[in-house]
Amino acid sequence: MTVYYFHFQAGRRLILDPEGVELASPADALEMAAKLAAGLLDDGEVTCDWTHSAVRVEDQDQRRVFRLPLTSVRARDSRSRAFVN
Repeated sequence: MTVYYFHFQAGRRLILDPEGVELASPADALEMAAKLAAGLLDDGEVTCDWTHSAVRVEDQDQRRVFRLPLTSVRARDSRSRAFVN
């Protein structure tokens, strides 16, 4: 198991995740990042330039695992809603 940290990046601003989450794989971390990003997009009180925002995931050794742009989550969410309707 690896501890993954889910930092929120909005332009040059970075909000660090001080606790992290222990997960079995990078695939699990991607799923968690997508859920966090979708929650941010759905939260009407969070305002920022979504085109320059992302969830940045690092492992317990502070190595970057991946960066998930929020625009990719928004696009994926729109496509999946189109199939439901």
